[in-house]
Amino acid sequence: MRVNSFLCDSAEVVQGKIYALGAGWNAINVRSFPAVHRRLTLAATVHVPFTATGTAHRFEVKLLTEDGKDHPIGLRMGEDGKPVPVFGVGGEFTLGRPAHLVDGDEQVAPFAFPFDGLRFNEAGMFSWLITIDGEEAARLPMRVQQAPQA
Repeated sequence: MRVNSFLCDSAEVVQGKIYALGAGWNAINVRSFPAVHRRLTLAATVHVPFTATGTAHRFEVKLLTEDGKDHPIGLRMGEDGKPVPVFGVGGEFTLGRPAHLVDGDEQVAPFAFPFDGLRFNEAGMFSWLITIDGEEAARLPMRVQQAPQA
């Protein structure tokens, strides 16, 4: 499967289309570290071949550090009621074959994953890793850096 992805300030999927604001960047500038980035959205289109329609597929997004370690992308409440880091989001999707689909044509599945309050302790290069059915489908680089002081 082919995946096209981009980072933006915000995005949503409406009637099979991605509507995005502030799209097409790859760097976050912060005043100092540690830093919290208020919001970003990873938007993607998954191009599903005709032969892969009608089957459930697993989509997952993770943020990796430059040395390949998982970076937390959020928090959830643990069984003990204390916050636990989240290292990946995703789910399953299935695309059917509508009557108007021509044999051999692919289907496109749009996704938008908003992330609020991402925390960064230091500058560095990160990569958003998108996997489909457990295999790497796309890698989107993102640098976090200290902004020049005026």
